[in-house]
Amino acid sequence: MPVTRTTHHVKQRARRFVQDTWEAQANLSFFLLMLVLFTFVFPLTTVVEQHMNIYVDIAYSLLLVSGMAISWGRPVLFSLGMVAGLAGLITRWGVRLYPPLITLRDAVSLTAILLLVFILLVRVFERGPVSGSRVQGALAAYLLLGLGWAHSYAIINRLHPQAFTITGPQASTPAAWTYFSFITLTTVGYGDIVPAAPVARMLAMGEALTGQLYLAVLVARLVALQVSSGSESTNNHE
Repeated sequence: MPVTRTTHHVKQRARRFVQDTWEAQANLSFFLLMLVLFTFVFPLTTVVEQHMNIYVDIAYSLLLVSGMAISWGRPVLFSLGMVAGLAGLITRWGVRLYPPLITLRDAVSLTAILLLVFILLVRVFERGPVSGSRVQGALAAYLLLGLGWAHSYAIINRLHPQAFTITGPQASTPAAWTYFSFITLTTVGYGDIVPAAPVARMLAMGEALTGQLYLAVLVARLVALQVSSGSESTNNHE
């Protein structure tokens, strides 16, 4: 009887370890890898350049499904992610059948991205030791912030075509808004895309502040967690 109980306990711990490792590490690693590939690598290919619209839909769908899996072990967050994710997928592909859904599609896509950022930040800022999965989650949240602001610029440009002044060969495509978003998030600002309308300027200013504050708060939180974890480890050894 004790042997059976011990074996069952070992199996439970092994299953929990595999599950936690998959949720915390493998999912985040895969999600972060897809973010980097879909945002910075694949758009450089000629195939993507020729089929940008379908590429954006496929990339967004895969990122959304992978992002929802991150919150698998948290019922409330997973339920919220499922609702936003399904709504995002339906509106994303529904536009191809009913084009007037495009404004709703962008709004739902932005909501889903912001929810994914929230899910990631819950895991990044929660108590516990600083681990590789926590750092990966912080990087993924930062990249998602850039994509979220890119969606905001696309919505504003669609509603107010004169909201931005674009110089040179740059066109108002998803790739262009992603470029402008990350340039603004990092406060570089080359000046080839300039917000002209007040609402566009406020969005750009908000993104620049978000990029700076996020990094400052993130570093402070990670340092605090590392110090707290080191103190607890020292107390346990004493």
